[in-house]
Amino acid sequence: MVHGAKALVFLTAVSGAFVAGLDAGLVYNSFPKMADRWIPSDILAYSPKLSNFTENPTTVQFDHRILGTTTLAYLTMLYFISRRRQLPPKAYTAAAALAALGYVQVSIGIGTLINFVPTSLAATHQSGSLAVLSAAIWLSHELKKLPKV
Repeated sequence: MVHGAKALVFLTAVSGAFVAGLDAGLVYNSFPKMADRWIPSDILAYSPKLSNFTENPTTVQFDHRILGTTTLAYLTMLYFISRRRQLPPKAYTAAAALAALGYVQVSIGIGTLINFVPTSLAATHQSGSLAVLSAAIWLSHELKKLPKV
Protein backbone atom coordinates (compact mmCIF):
# COMPACT_ATOMS: atom_id res chain seq x y z
CA MET A 1 0.00 0.00 0.00
CA VAL A 2 2.84 2.40 0.71
CA HIS A 3 4.05 2.06 -2.88
CA GLY A 4 0.59 3.11 -4.03
CA ALA A 5 0.85 6.16 -1.78
CA LYS A 6 4.21 7.09 -3.29
CA ALA A 7 2.82 6.69 -6.79
CA LEU A 8 -0.28 8.77 -6.08
CA VAL A 9 1.72 11.54 -4.41
CA PHE A 10 4.15 11.61 -7.33
CA LEU A 11 1.38 11.60 -9.95
CA THR A 12 -0.43 14.39 -8.11
CA ALA A 13 2.79 16.44 -8.00
CA VAL A 14 3.31 15.93 -11.73
CA SER A 15 -0.25 17.07 -12.41
CA GLY A 16 0.50 20.09 -10.21
CA ALA A 17 3.41 20.92 -12.50
CA PHE A 18 0.95 21.06 -15.40
CA VAL A 19 -1.32 23.34 -13.33
CA ALA A 20 1.60 25.68 -12.65
CA GLY A 21 2.86 25.58 -16.22
CA LEU A 22 -0.53 26.42 -17.73
CA ASP A 23 -1.51 28.90 -14.98
CA ALA A 24 -4.53 26.64 -14.58
CA GLY A 25 -5.01 27.79 -10.99
CA LEU A 26 -6.38 31.06 -12.36
CA VAL A 27 -9.19 29.45 -14.37
CA TYR A 28 -11.65 28.41 -11.63
CA ASN A 29 -11.15 29.93 -8.19
CA SER A 30 -13.88 28.17 -6.26
CA PHE A 31 -13.87 24.95 -4.30
CA PRO A 32 -15.23 22.27 -4.23
CA LYS A 33 -17.21 23.15 -7.35
CA MET A 34 -15.64 24.71 -10.42
CA ALA A 35 -17.79 27.84 -10.70
CA ASP A 36 -21.29 26.39 -10.21
CA ARG A 37 -20.61 22.95 -11.62
CA TRP A 38 -19.02 19.76 -10.37
CA ILE A 39 -17.74 19.03 -13.87
CA PRO A 40 -17.14 22.13 -16.00
CA SER A 41 -18.61 22.27 -19.49
CA ASP A 42 -15.27 23.05 -21.16
CA ILE A 43 -13.44 20.07 -19.69
CA LEU A 44 -13.05 18.37 -23.09
CA ALA A 45 -13.09 21.48 -25.29
CA TYR A 46 -9.84 20.82 -27.17
CA SER A 47 -9.37 18.51 -30.11
CA PRO A 48 -7.99 15.88 -30.17
CA LYS A 49 -9.58 14.91 -26.86
CA LEU A 50 -6.36 13.56 -25.33
CA SER A 51 -4.71 16.98 -25.66
CA ASN A 52 -7.11 18.28 -22.99
CA PHE A 53 -5.13 16.42 -20.33
CA THR A 54 -1.95 18.38 -21.00
CA GLU A 55 -3.10 21.59 -22.73
CA ASN A 56 -6.56 22.54 -21.44
CA PRO A 57 -6.23 24.51 -18.16
CA THR A 58 -9.73 23.46 -17.08
CA THR A 59 -9.01 19.76 -17.52
CA VAL A 60 -5.58 20.06 -15.94
CA GLN A 61 -7.03 21.80 -12.87
CA PHE A 62 -9.88 19.27 -12.66
CA ASP A 63 -7.42 16.36 -12.84
CA HIS A 64 -5.25 17.89 -10.12
CA ARG A 65 -8.29 18.36 -7.86
CA ILE A 66 -9.39 14.75 -8.38
CA LEU A 67 -5.88 13.40 -7.86
CA GLY A 68 -5.40 15.56 -4.76
CA THR A 69 -8.60 14.40 -3.09
CA THR A 70 -8.00 10.77 -4.11
CA THR A 71 -4.47 10.92 -2.73
CA LEU A 72 -5.70 12.44 0.53
CA ALA A 73 -8.33 9.71 0.90
CA TYR A 74 -5.67 7.06 0.23
CA LEU A 75 -3.27 8.59 2.78
CA THR A 76 -6.07 8.73 5.35
CA MET A 77 -6.90 5.07 4.73
CA LEU A 78 -3.22 4.17 4.97
CA TYR A 79 -2.97 5.98 8.30
CA PHE A 80 -5.97 4.16 9.79
CA ILE A 81 -4.72 0.79 8.53
CA SER A 82 -1.31 1.50 10.08
CA ARG A 83 -3.00 2.05 13.45
CA ARG A 84 -4.35 -1.51 13.37
CA ARG A 85 -1.00 -3.14 12.62
CA GLN A 86 1.89 -4.02 14.86
CA LEU A 87 4.49 -1.60 13.56
CA PRO A 88 7.63 -0.05 15.01
CA PRO A 89 7.12 3.40 16.58
CA LYS A 90 8.98 5.15 13.74
CA ALA A 91 6.60 3.62 11.20
CA TYR A 92 3.61 4.92 13.18
CA THR A 93 5.24 8.35 13.27
CA ALA A 94 5.94 8.26 9.53
CA ALA A 95 2.35 7.23 8.74
CA ALA A 96 0.98 10.01 10.94
CA ALA A 97 3.35 12.56 9.40
CA LEU A 98 2.36 11.47 5.90
CA ALA A 99 -1.36 11.85 6.65
CA ALA A 100 -0.86 15.18 8.43
CA LEU A 101 1.25 16.57 5.60
CA GLY A 102 -1.39 15.41 3.13
CA TYR A 103 -4.07 17.40 4.96
CA VAL A 104 -1.82 20.45 5.20
CA GLN A 105 -0.98 20.18 1.49
CA VAL A 106 -4.61 19.98 0.40
CA SER A 107 -5.51 22.90 2.69
CA ILE A 108 -2.73 25.04 1.24
CA GLY A 109 -3.79 24.05 -2.28
CA ILE A 110 -7.39 25.07 -1.67
CA GLY A 111 -6.23 28.29 -0.04
CA THR A 112 -4.00 29.02 -3.01
CA LEU A 113 -6.88 28.45 -5.40
CA ILE A 114 -9.55 30.53 -3.67
CA ASN A 115 -7.13 33.41 -3.09
CA PHE A 116 -6.31 33.65 -6.82
CA VAL A 117 -2.86 32.03 -6.61
CA PRO A 118 -0.70 34.40 -4.56
CA THR A 119 2.96 33.61 -5.23
CA SER A 120 3.81 32.87 -1.60
CA LEU A 121 1.01 30.33 -1.21
CA ALA A 122 1.71 28.79 -4.61
CA ALA A 123 5.40 28.35 -3.76
CA THR A 124 4.48 26.87 -0.38
CA HIS A 125 2.10 24.44 -2.10
CA GLN A 126 4.80 23.38 -4.58
CA SER A 127 7.31 22.89 -1.77
CA GLY A 128 4.72 20.97 0.21
CA SER A 129 4.53 18.34 -2.50
CA LEU A 130 8.17 17.51 -1.81
CA ALA A 131 7.43 17.22 1.90
CA VAL A 132 4.53 14.82 1.26
CA LEU A 133 6.62 12.73 -1.14
CA SER A 134 9.48 12.67 1.38
CA ALA A 135 7.12 11.44 4.10
CA ALA A 136 5.85 8.68 1.78
CA ILE A 137 9.42 7.61 1.07
CA TRP A 138 10.21 7.72 4.80
CA LEU A 139 7.24 5.46 5.58
CA SER A 140 8.33 3.09 2.82
CA HIS A 141 11.82 3.00 4.32
CA GLU A 142 10.48 2.25 7.80
CA LEU A 143 8.27 -0.55 6.50
CA LYS A 144 11.14 -2.02 4.48
CA LYS A 145 12.87 -2.83 7.79
CA LEU A 146 10.06 -5.21 8.76
CA PRO A 147 10.61 -8.94 8.27
CA LYS A 148 8.86 -10.44 5.24
CA VAL A 149 5.86 -12.58 6.11
